[in-house]
This record gives sequence, C-alpha cells and structure tokens, in this order.
Amino acid sequence: MFSRIFPFSMHIVRGHSMQPNIKDGDRVIVFNWAYLFSRPKIGDVVVFSGSDGKEYVKRITAAAAKNEFVVEGDNKEDSRKMPPVKKSAIIGRVIARY
Repeated sequence: MFSRIFPFSMHIVRGHSMQPNIKDGDRVIVFNWAYLFSRPKIGDVVVFSGSDGKEYVKRITAAAAKNEFVVEGDNKEDSRKMPPVKKSAIIGRVIARY
C-alpha cells in the first residue's frame, strides 16, 4: 500500500519468467497510479502482490472475472502458473526497464 502514495516506484526483477523482454536483474519503473481511473488491459505488464506476499512482474493475458486478471510470464518454459490476480493486488503498470 505504501507504494501507492507515490506515482512511481522502482522494482528489481528476480527470475527468468519475463525473458526475453525483461531479464533477471533488470530494474523496472512502475506507474503506481496507472489504474486509479482506468482498467488494466490485456498486454499490460504489471507488478502485483501475490498471495504469498511476494511481488511479481507478469503480463496480463486475459480477464478472468470482474476485477480479476490472468497473468503469465513471457517465457513459457520458465513461468509458473499463477492464480487470477485481483485488480486491488496490482501495484502498477511497468512503463520502463533499465
């Protein structure tokens, strides 16, 4: 919740599930206010809080139900299956990586 006070935050990516677009160790800039007045869209890369308390970077691939989204990593060989993510768990949309 703290990250939603500020419009932007920086996160370090751990893992290979978003390769080749985002690599292990890349830093991403997240727009935390991206979905205050709009809905997440299929194709958006988002950072969200998982049910295990960890933060993940994944791409939205479908709408599961009202305010829930299916997310997957770009690397299909190294991306675990995630349960649908609620809009409220999304921290923000990735807008840049470096």
